[in-house]
Amino acid sequence: MSKTIWIVVANRVTARIFAAESPLGAIDEVETLLHPQGRVPDEDLVTDKPGRVGDRPGGGARSATDPDTSPHEHETTVFAGEIAQMLEKARNEQRFGTLVIAAPPAFLGALRKALDAQTRALVTLELDKDLAQFDARALRSHLPERLVRAEA
Repeated sequence: MSKTIWIVVANRVTARIFAAESPLGAIDEVETLLHPQGRVPDEDLVTDKPGRVGDRPGGGARSATDPDTSPHEHETTVFAGEIAQMLEKARNEQRFGTLVIAAPPAFLGALRKALDAQTRALVTLELDKDLAQFDARALRSHLPERLVRAEA
């Protein structure tokens, strides 16, 4: 198994993968995934208006129905799934042995749900912060000194 640590910093638009060869080492960017649909306004993500429901049989007032999931929530789930698939493939190729994930709380939750059990088991540290805008040097200063939890 690889000793490489992958650091995934993501939000609903960008996922950047960095690698470190040791828990105290410098990091280098490995890959970037973009999901521009995460930036699009809700009204531009849907192709038609929500359905309408009458308040009472035979006519009267009508109101728009809301879908169970907003378009942005759907796009968040889609992008989290894409990241999870890429991580599963990289895990199977033994490109990393440990994962650190940093994402805003809502996206972190979506990513947790999307990860398969074997990949999720390699996550040693989670940070609920949006750090996707930082380059490798700036990002390293926002991460803990030690990238993995000390073994008990």
